Amino acid sequence: MLNQSETSHKCGGDHLLIWSLISLSFSVTESCSTASQIAMDELLTSLPEPLTPEQLLSSSISDLTPAILELSLSSLSDIEVLSTCRQLLESGKIEDAHLARTIVNLGLGRCAQEITRLETEVGEGSSEEDVKRIVEVDASISDRVRAWTVLDDIRRRLDTFEIISPSPRVQEESPAQPTPELIGASDPIPSSSSKTDEEKMELDDPWGDEADTQESLTSPSLLDDPWEAAASEKESPPMVSEPKLEVSSRTPTPSEPSAPPIPLSVFLNQSIPLLALDLAASASLSALKVVCQRHRDEVFPYRLLILETVPGWVSPSEMEEEGLLLGVKDGDNERWVADDPTLESKSILQRTLEILYLPPPPPYLSARPEPLTAADLTKWYTEHVLSLDSLGLIDVQLAWVQHGASLGVPSLDELGEDLSLLSRLAYDANLTPVQHAKWTVTSWRASSQGDIINAYLSNSTPVSIVGDIKRLVMPYLYVLESRAERAGKADANLVERLLHDAILSLPLQLALPVFEASKATVPQAERIVKNDLNVARLALACLYGSEEKESYVWSTMSSIFECLPVWELDGSDPDSDSELTSTTLDSIATFVRPTSASAPPPTPKDLFLFFHPLPFASLSRALDILDVHLESGEILARWNVATQLRFLLQSSRNGSDQKELAEKMVRRQASKGLGEDMWRRLWDDMERLGGGEDSLVRGALGMLDLRERGRIYLGGVLSSGNFDVARRMIKRLQSAGAVDEKMIEEVVLETSKEFYVSAESGNMHTGEMKLAYDCLSVAPATPPIVKEKKYIEATSRLVSFSSLALSPLEIRYTADPLSLIAKVLAASDDAYRHPDLMLDMADKLGCSGEIERGLVWGMIGRAAEKGGDWEAGKEALEGMVEVVRGSGGRGRGRRGQGHTRGSSSITTIGASGVEGESSTNATAKLEAKLRTETWGLAHSLARQSDTADPTTKLLFINYALELCPPSHIPEILETFRKVESGRIKLDYAAKRRRLQGIPNSNLQAQVPLSPTSPTSTSTAEERVLGSRTAARAAKLALGFGERIGHLRGLAPSPKLGGNVGGQLSSVTAGMGARLSRSISRDTAGSTSTEETKRKSLDEPTYGVVPRELFEGFAGDEAERVRLGARRALVRGVGWLLGADESEISGAER
Repeated sequence: MLNQSETSHKCGGDHLLIWSLISLSFSVTESCSTASQIAMDELLTSLPEPLTPEQLLSSSISDLTPAILELSLSSLSDIEVLSTCRQLLESGKIEDAHLARTIVNLGLGRCAQEITRLETEVGEGSSEEDVKRIVEVDASISDRVRAWTVLDDIRRRLDTFEIISPSPRVQEESPAQPTPELIGASDPIPSSSSKTDEEKMELDDPWGDEADTQESLTSPSLLDDPWEAAASEKESPPMVSEPKLEVSSRTPTPSEPSAPPIPLSVFLNQSIPLLALDLAASASLSALKVVCQRHRDEVFPYRLLILETVPGWVSPSEMEEEGLLLGVKDGDNERWVADDPTLESKSILQRTLEILYLPPPPPYLSARPEPLTAADLTKWYTEHVLSLDSLGLIDVQLAWVQHGASLGVPSLDELGEDLSLLSRLAYDANLTPVQHAKWTVTSWRASSQGDIINAYLSNSTPVSIVGDIKRLVMPYLYVLESRAERAGKADANLVERLLHDAILSLPLQLALPVFEASKATVPQAERIVKNDLNVARLALACLYGSEEKESYVWSTMSSIFECLPVWELDGSDPDSDSELTSTTLDSIATFVRPTSASAPPPTPKDLFLFFHPLPFASLSRALDILDVHLESGEILARWNVATQLRFLLQSSRNGSDQKELAEKMVRRQASKGLGEDMWRRLWDDMERLGGGEDSLVRGALGMLDLRERGRIYLGGVLSSGNFDVARRMIKRLQSAGAVDEKMIEEVVLETSKEFYVSAESGNMHTGEMKLAYDCLSVAPATPPIVKEKKYIEATSRLVSFSSLALSPLEIRYTADPLSLIAKVLAASDDAYRHPDLMLDMADKLGCSGEIERGLVWGMIGRAAEKGGDWEAGKEALEGMVEVVRGSGGRGRGRRGQGHTRGSSSITTIGASGVEGESSTNATAKLEAKLRTETWGLAHSLARQSDTADPTTKLLFINYALELCPPSHIPEILETFRKVESGRIKLDYAAKRRRLQGIPNSNLQAQVPLSPTSPTSTSTAEERVLGSRTAARAAKLALGFGERIGHLRGLAPSPKLGGNVGGQLSSVTAGMGARLSRSISRDTAGSTSTEETKRKSLDEPTYGVVPRELFEGFAGDEAERVRLGARRALVRGVGWLLGADESEISGAER
C-alpha cells in the first residue's frame, strides 16, 4: 500500500496528474513484461474511488486527502468544483493548512482563465458599475466569479495564517535555523503562463527517460512508492506561486512549536476585524501586526477599537515595538501600521469583486474610517488613559502618555504631569490599600489642591513630615505655579499660600517638626517657612485653632512656642504698650468667641487670616499673651483638666467661664483621695492662675477674686469627704482672707445637700448620706446647720419604714413635705399609733407650724379611722380641734404665737403647694384646709356604726357643726338625728329598767358619761323626751333674734308649706355652730349664762345677715318681717330635728 500522507505531500494540486497516471499505465503495458503488468494492475486497483460533492461534504476530515479531492473533483464542472471547494472551506472542518491550500488551489484553478479574461476586459479606469455590468452579463459567469472571490479571500487569509502559525513542514526545511516567518504573498491570480518551460516539458513527458523509468520500476522501493523517484528529482509546481520566506527570530523554533492563536477554521471564515479584535484581546501583538499589515484596508476603520481591546496591563512599549500605536506624521495627519511592502496591490477587479461579493463587517463594531487629526489623537489618548483607571496601573498610564508624546501627539503635557505627580503619591507617600483604591487620574483631577496636599501628608510621621513636604509637596506646588504661568495666570504667592494652608491643617505633633525646620537659626535655604512674621502667625493660628486638649499636647505647644522668634519693643511707651496689649487681647478674644451656640469655632485658617494683617508690635503682644495661656494650660493639664487653648483666650474676659473652669479643676481632685500636701499645692496653683505680673494679661482664673477662688476651693475640699483636711485648710483660707464664717456655713450647706441628693440610700449612717451629715459638723452649729441636720435625721427615719420606697432625691424635691407623712401612714398599718413620732418627723422636715401639726393630726386620725382605732381617732380629732380653736380663724398661732411658713427648712416649694403667693394667702389656705379636714373627720367618725357610744358621737357632731360650712349642715343634722334616735331608745330602756328595779349597770356601761363634765339623773331623764329636746333645740334659734342667717341647701318642707320652705332657704349658717354648742352644754347639764350667750353671738358665723338689713322698713313692717322669719326658722329647725307640729307651735309661743 502507498503511504497516503506522503502521497498527499508529494502530489501537486493539478488534475493533469491523473492523466499522467493513465499514460503511465499504458506505457507500462506496452513496454513491460507480464510480471510488471501484473504489478501495475495491482497498483491501479488500490487507488481510491472518486466521491460525489455530497459525499465530500459529509465525509470526515480525516478521510479527505489531496488525492481523493483531486480524483473526486476532476470529473466535475467548473461551477461544481468552485462551489464544493467553497463549501468545504466554509464548513469549519478544515484545520490542516496544507489540505486547505490544496482545496483553494483546486478551486482557483478552475476559474483562472475566466478571471484572466475579465482582467483584460476591465480597464484601469473602470468603475464599480462597469465591473458589475461585465460580470453579471451571464449568470454562470457571475456564480463562478462570486465563488472565485470567496476562495481568493480565503487564499489571502491562508497566506496570513501560515505566516502567523507556520506548519511543521515549513519548519523542518531549515532545522538548524529559526523557522522563517512568511510575510510574502503569492500571485493573486494563478495562470498557466506562470509555469516554467521545464514544467511544460514534464507535461509532455512526465516520466523522463524510459531507461530511468525501467530502473525505477524494477527497484523494490518503487513498488511501495513509484512516485518517490520523480518527486525526488523535482516537485510538481503548484497552480499558484509559493509565498516568500523571511527569517524572524520571534517565530518559535522547531523544538518549541507554538499553537496558533486562532484555529484555522475560524481564521478562514471570521470577519477580519473580528479576527483582529480576538488577537488584540489575547495580546497576540505579533500576529495582530501581521493581520493589520496584510489586511490593512479591512482593519483600518477599526484601529481605535482594536487598540482599546488590548488588555490594559500590556505595556505600550510592546505595542510600539510592533508599530501598533497611533502617531502623528509631518503636519496633522495620522500615522499607523503601514502595508506589507511585499504584497502586490489589488487590481480594480479584485477590489470591486470583494465589495460586491464578500460579506461586510458586523454593523455593531464602531468604525472610524477617516484619518484622525492631532486634536482627535490627543482626545483619544486622554480618554484611553482615563479608561485604565480601574486597573490602578499608574505606570502603564504614564507610559501611554510618554509614548503618545514621543509619537508626536500634542497637548499631553498636563496629563503627564498629573500622572507623574500621582505616581509619586501612589508609590512614595506610603498610602494604605484603601487610599490606593481611592486615587485615580479621574479622582486626582476632580480633587482640590488642598485635598491632594493632605493626601501627600496623610501617612507622614513626625520623623518624615519635613522630608515629605520637601520631596512630595513642594514639587507639586512648583508644578501648579508653572502651570499657572503657562496659562497666563501667574500667581507669585501660590506656593506660599498653599504651603501655609498645608501647615495649618496639620495636627500639632506634625506641625512641631515643621516649625523646628523654620526656626530663625536654620539656614535660609533649608527653612520651610522663610519669613519670621509668617512663622509667628502660623504658630498663633495653629495653637489657638487646635481642637486638641489632651494633657500631652501642652508640651508640644510649648515646644512650638520655643521655635518662635524673640522680639523686643525698645523705646515703647508703657501707657501705649498697655493699651496695645488690651486692644490685642480683646480683639483676639472677640474673634475666637462664637457668635451663637450653633456657630462653629474658628479654624486655624480663619485665625491665620485674622493674624496676617497684624503689625509687628501686635504680633509681639500676641506672643506674650500666648506665653501666659500656655503656662495656664500646663497647670490645668497637671490637675487633669482638659481644655483647649482657645478656651483660655475666650474666657480671658469672662468671669463665669473662669468660675466653671475653677470648679472643674477642684472637683476633679475630690475623688482622688488627695492628702493635705496635694490640696495645698492645688491652692498654690489656683493662686498662680489667678495672678500675673501684668494686670491685663493674667492667668486662666484672673477674673476671679480671692474670695471666689476660696469658695470654690473649699467646696472641692469638702466634696472629697476628707473633713479633717477641710478643717485644716479652712484655717489657712481664713488666715489668707479667702473665706469667713458666713461663707463657710453656705459652702458646707451646699456641699451637704450635694451629698444628700447623690445618696442612693437615706440611711444617715452609711454612704453619701453619712457624708452629708458629717459635712455639717465642719461648720459651727448655726440654726441653718441644725435645721439641715434635722432634715437628714427625718430622711433617715422615713426610709426606715420598709414599706416606703423613696429615694433621698425624691424626698428632697417633694413639693409638700406633709405628703411624706401621709405616705408613711398609708404604707404602715400601725404608724398612727405613734403620733409623737409623726409629729417629730414633720417638725424635722420643716413643718413646725401649728397648722401643719393640725394637718398631721388629721392624717393620724384618718389612719386611725381606717384601722378602726376610735380612741386614737378621738385623740387626733381633739388635737385638730385644739389647733383650730387656738388659731381662732384669724391666723393666730397656738398660745398666741403667729404661724409662718418661712420657719420651715425646706428649700423647695412650701407645704401649701403654692409657689410665689404671699405668706398670708398661704396661711389662709392652710387654715381652711385644716378646718375642712377637722369637721370632715369629726363627721366621718360620728357616722361610723361600729361604736355604741352615742355620747362620743354627739361630741363629734358638735365639732362638725361648729366648723363646717353652711352647705353641709343638713347632712350633719341628719347624722345627729340618727344618733339621737338611738340614744333615746337607750334612755327609754334604762328608764324601764330603773322603774322595774332591774339593775342598769350594763346599760350604763354602754352609755359612758361625757368626758367633759358629769351629768345628773334629772338631766338624763330630760333627754329621753325626744320631742321636747327637738323643741328645745328650736328655741335655741331664738338667740338669733338680733341676726338672721342664710341657710343654703335646705329643701322646702312639705309640712311647712311652700312659703316656709322658701324662708328656710335663708336660715343663718351661724345657727349650726350655736346649736351644736347648746347641745353640748345641755348634754353636760350646765346652764348657759347671758354672758356666754352674748359671747357666742360675738363669734364669727358663716353667712350672717345683720339686723341693719331691716332698717329700711317701717317699725311695724320690720317687726312683722322679723317675727315671720323667726317663726319660719323655729318651724324649719324643728322639722329637721323631727319634732311634732304641736311642740313646734309651743316653742314659737
